[in-house]
Amino acid sequence: MAAHHVVALVFAIFALPAFVFARWLGDGRLPLAGHSRMTVRDKALLDSRLARLMRMVGVATLATATGIALWGDDDRRLSILAVVMVLVVNGLAIAFVYTVARSKRRARGGRG
Repeated sequence: MAAHHVVALVFAIFALPAFVFARWLGDGRLPLAGHSRMTVRDKALLDSRLARLMRMVGVATLATATGIALWGDDDRRLSILAVVMVLVVNGLAIAFVYTVARSKRRARGGRG
């Protein structure tokens, strides 16, 4: 087994927790600190949005694993894959922060 296949397998394994957490969020099993002012409906909506974003993290990680497995011997393609992965993951992190901030602002009675 080539080294890039091992790396791809590690990335695929690292995607699994994202899907587990997405499932937990979708079921409402992960509490958020400081959400006492949120209604049950708002909390469910937030959980749903965060679960969707977490599934997107898992899909991005699996796509990266696939790219590494397919293009592991092509440095140019791996460099492009790394740049795309950094952009996607950072974009998803920004989306997480924005989603939580908007929900907290809405819970305080502001325009969310």
